[in-house]
Amino acid sequence: MMTKIAVVGGGTMGVTFIRAVTNSGIVDLSNLAVCEIVPERREWLAAEFDGLCVTGDLAEAVDLCDAIYLSVKPQDLSTLARDSGAQSRLLISILAGSTISEVQASTGAERIIRAMPNTPAQIGKGFTAWTATDGVTAEERQLVSRLLDAMGEQLYVADESTIDKITAVSGSGPAYVFLIIEAMINAAVNIGLRPDDARRMVLQTVIGSSEFAQLSGEHLATLKDMVTSPGGTTAAGLQVLEQRAVRSALIDAVAAAHRRAEELGRQ
Repeated sequence: MMTKIAVVGGGTMGVTFIRAVTNSGIVDLSNLAVCEIVPERREWLAAEFDGLCVTGDLAEAVDLCDAIYLSVKPQDLSTLARDSGAQSRLLISILAGSTISEVQASTGAERIIRAMPNTPAQIGKGFTAWTATDGVTAEERQLVSRLLDAMGEQLYVADESTIDKITAVSGSGPAYVFLIIEAMINAAVNIGLRPDDARRMVLQTVIGSSEFAQLSGEHLATLKDMVTSPGGTTAAGLQVLEQRAVRSALIDAVAAAHRRAEELGRQ
């Protein structure tokens, strides 16, 4: 099974992948190479990861490895041209909005994984949906599953169009959650709580509620009812949220994100 991987793009998500797979012991740092075009960023990478092969030469990074983890910006896809050697490697692309056919046309690769990790992957708590072309072997799929597990949870989907749907939920989802957290903190400050205390209690409330929902296995409506007493404080707050159509707004937000993901895929 291949273990040598070239990370093309040493930005936040590239570094997230390097940290995840090395900290989990799946890939040794000596079996990784990273290609980064910004000199200052290369210097930082070399200092941050002792023993990591850091280069600005794409061909050099690709030649050293069996697989490529593509974490550049979508507009930079053309950097991985057909003459780079990518066509003979397993290619794992996390380019938002870039379809398998687009990656295939640009690189000539046949064995392609399209993956969509989200922001919490940076702390090993992410969710990554992925799909694969028919040319990807069972052994390679098993490897990819392990690599993505290192960043949190992963889900394989057979239909590539499902990636756009998941992007609208888990890919964009952290931003929705951050907005809700921000609003709750603002609300806490508005009623007289200190900002530091407000931030701490809201974050812990969200973390605790999420973990409780995950561990209990109960329906979310049941959990909501557990907190709500008739005529109580929670009921008063929920009534305002329902009156202001917060539930509908979130549903519409996910639908809008899904439509935009599909539009980007057609461009």
